[in-house]
Amino acid sequence: MGGGFREISEVTEDGNPVAVYLALPAGDEPQLIHDAVGPGASILELGCGAGRVTRPLAAMGHPVVAVDNSPAMLEHVTVAETICADITELDVGRAFDAVLVASHLVNHGNRVWARALLATGRRHIGENGVVLVERFNPEWLATVTVTDRYRKVGPVSASFRVIDRRGRELVAEVAYRLGERSWTHTYTAAVVDDDDLAQYGTACDLVLDRWLDEDRTWARLRAAG
Repeated sequence: MGGGFREISEVTEDGNPVAVYLALPAGDEPQLIHDAVGPGASILELGCGAGRVTRPLAAMGHPVVAVDNSPAMLEHVTVAETICADITELDVGRAFDAVLVASHLVNHGNRVWARALLATGRRHIGENGVVLVERFNPEWLATVTVTDRYRKVGPVSASFRVIDRRGRELVAEVAYRLGERSWTHTYTAAVVDDDDLAQYGTACDLVLDRWLDEDRTWARLRAAG
């Protein structure tokens, strides 16, 4: 599969290189998610990309519905039901045991969009369902400046630098290398601290259930009441 990455030239509408997302390893995240939702739990994955996390979750026995707004990404997700849609407007018409909001989507620079993301999660869980949210460490995001050194993540090398900082938001550039190819992606990220996350949740009838890791970057939310 590795040699095929160089043939994949698509870049999504928001600037993400498909080949990079195919090459990135899943790491420890699937096990963390599995432990948080329990064996066999049905999962609605918002922003699945090329299936980096989808594949191992399906292999663990989870029925997954994978949602992304990029047909180029979804083309590579073959182990789950897929839906191409704007995830903030999604309505699948059924409830899941868990909704997954990974890849720091909650740190989107548009806070209205980020709150709408959690609202999508809330309307797709039942009384006992949960929403799993991954965020950037808020202290790191509030203080990080430049990290020019490339860091290896599986076969991918990546570097990160801050272009501009606007209060509790920053504009950053990520540079990727994969084999002989390279890409850059610029995006805006907003700090989401504990109070922010609580406010986002309250706005859509969700409350913090517990943190899933020591760094408090993964939260499990449940329906309020």
